[in-house]
Amino acid sequence: MVARGYVIHTRTFQENKVLIDILTAEAGLLRTVLRVSKKEAQVLPGPFLRYELEVSGRGELKTLKSIEGVGAAFRFEGLYLYSAMYIHEILEKVVPLNLPLENLFALYEWLINGFNDQLPIAPVLRRFEAGLFDEVGMSINMGSTATGQLLSPQQVYQFIPRFGLKPYHGEQLKRVPSLFVRGDLAAAYASGDWANRKVLDMAKVLHREWLVYLLNGRDLQARKLLPSHEYSGEKIGLVPLFR
Repeated sequence: MVARGYVIHTRTFQENKVLIDILTAEAGLLRTVLRVSKKEAQVLPGPFLRYELEVSGRGELKTLKSIEGVGAAFRFEGLYLYSAMYIHEILEKVVPLNLPLENLFALYEWLINGFNDQLPIAPVLRRFEAGLFDEVGMSINMGSTATGQLLSPQQVYQFIPRFGLKPYHGEQLKRVPSLFVRGDLAAAYASGDWANRKVLDMAKVLHREWLVYLLNGRDLQARKLLPSHEYSGEKIGLVPLFR
């Protein structure tokens, strides 16, 4: 199979072999094995460069028969680099192998082009995360309650990852929610209003908690490279409230 792709992760495998995970337009995330000589060991395909490649094999692990870069690689520094590393780790841990996801490939290209243009990081990250969740069938429903009821703009809702949104009326809670959010702000998130600072602030907490749920509590190592800001806004108990 001939494909277009970006290297997401590289690691040693066996003597003179490396594993290279590649996000492709044609077949989604592929795990490939590349045989290299000792002289080639230090010249491996790197990230942020579009490649044309050929792979073979019917199993989960493909053989990378050829790989050639197209154009020049983007070179990121500082928060742009750390944010890209964070996205790569999410892709590794969330995206199933060998599942064609052409829209995700386009979304990834949009992300790295946005970083190269030095667009504001937060809106790009939040939009990418939401798009990723949607592409792999793990989207967050913030447009209606868990029972399918339309949201009331002034009503405060609790969000629990396993169940979704539920109206909150000040009652004693059996479960601690990830956050509380007013209906109009939840609807703004659902409509993709990434220019709204309140949506971005809420989405940062929402996506972090959603990833904890999807990964069964496993840590994202790359997140440690990004600035950590403790939420200091309005709360109900210890839980953030957004409105």
